[in-house]
Amino acid sequence: MESKSFFKKANFNFLCEFTFLLIFIFIILSKISVAFDTKAKAAYVFDELTDTVLLAKNPSERLPPASMSKLMTLYMVFDALKKERISLEDEFRVSKRASQKGGSKMFLKEGEIVSVENLIRGIIVQSGNDACIAIAESLSGTEEAFAHEMNLEAEKLGLQNSFFSNSTGWPDPNHYMSPYDLVFLARTIQEKFPNYYQYFSETEFTWDKIIQKNRNPLLGKGLGADGLKTGHTSEAGYGIVISAKRGNRRITFVISGLSSSKERAREAEKISDWAFRDFKAIKIIDKEEEITKIATWLGKKNYVGLNSSEDIYVLTRHGEKPNFEAKILVDSYMLAPFSAGEEAPAKLSIIGPNPNQNQNSIEVNFPLYAMETVDRGDYFTRFKAASVILVQKFLDLINID
Repeated sequence: MESKSFFKKANFNFLCEFTFLLIFIFIILSKISVAFDTKAKAAYVFDELTDTVLLAKNPSERLPPASMSKLMTLYMVFDALKKERISLEDEFRVSKRASQKGGSKMFLKEGEIVSVENLIRGIIVQSGNDACIAIAESLSGTEEAFAHEMNLEAEKLGLQNSFFSNSTGWPDPNHYMSPYDLVFLARTIQEKFPNYYQYFSETEFTWDKIIQKNRNPLLGKGLGADGLKTGHTSEAGYGIVISAKRGNRRITFVISGLSSSKERAREAEKISDWAFRDFKAIKIIDKEEEITKIATWLGKKNYVGLNSSEDIYVLTRHGEKPNFEAKILVDSYMLAPFSAGEEAPAKLSIIGPNPNQNQNSIEVNFPLYAMETVDRGDYFTRFKAASVILVQKFLDLINID
C-alpha cells in the first residue's frame, strides 16, 4: 500500500501545484529578425526595457577606445561626488602638464582655478584631455595613480576586457575596452548617477570665451539621443557610445572603427532608427498583478501571492507575433515572519527568440516579491509545523515513502 507523508503533501506537493508554468505560446509568422549590417568594425546594441541584445559584432574584442574611455574617468568623478568626497562647487588648480596636453582641449591655462562642474562639462562636451588630467591629478595626485584607481574600480564593476593607462583615452597599447564593457559602463552611469547624466545632453559649452559644440551627432535631432561620448584616434577610427529614449524604450549602443565623423553619424542614426522602428515592446506582466502563490512556513497564512517589482515586457519585431515561454521557478517556501515587498525564493523566467542571431534564444530572469506581510503563527501553528517534521523523520526512519 502506497503512503505519502503529511510533510510532502503540505509542502512539496503544494509547491508543485503552485509552481506552474506560465506559458504564452503565439504562432510566429517568421523569424524574429534579420541581423542589421553595419560598417562599424565592432558594435553592441542593447535594449534596456527588455534586456535584449539587438546586435553584437565583436562585442568582447579589446579595442582602442580613444575618448570613449573618458566615461570611466567620469564614472570616477561621479562616484566621488555621490560619496561626498568632492562637490560640484569644489575648485581644482590646473597643472602645467594638464594645460600642455595635446588633442582635444578645454583650453585650460596653467594655474587656473576651475570648478568640478565646469571640468565635467569640459570632459563631456569638449572632450578635453586637459580637463581629464586636472581631475585625475586633483583626485589622486598623479594621472598614473588615477589610472590605477580606474582599473581597481573597473575590476569591481566586472569590466573583463578593459584596462586603463591614462585618464584621457590617449593611444597606448595597454589601454583598451570592449564594446560590451563600454555599453555596460554607460548603462551603469545612467542607473547609478541619474543626477549627473543631464550633462551628457548639453549641446555646447563655453570656456574662456571659446564655444565648442558637443561632438555627439544625434543630439538635438529629435531622435531621442541624450548621451554619451564620442571618440577618435588614427588607430581606433571614429566611434561613439550613445543612448537614446523614445517612449518607454531606451537603447544604448556603441559603434567603433569607422572611417570618418560623417560615417559615424550616419551609422549611429541608422542603428538608432532600426532599433526603434523594427522592434516594439509588448507588456506581458503588470507589476501590480499576482503572478503566482508560494507556500509559507510557520506563518499565519499558508501561502502568499507574489508579483514583480516592475512591469515586464518582451521585444518583438513589428509585424510579427511574439513567441516566448514564461515560467515560474520556486526554490523553497517563505519563512514567516516577512514583510510585503520582501524578495521570495522564486523567479519569473522569460525565454524567447533573440534578435541577435549569434544566439538562438534569450532568457531573462526577474525576481518575485511577497505581496503582503505575513506574521509568525501562534503556538499551535508552530507546534503543528514541528509535528510535521517529526512525522517526516519517523517515516524516513522506517523507510516509508
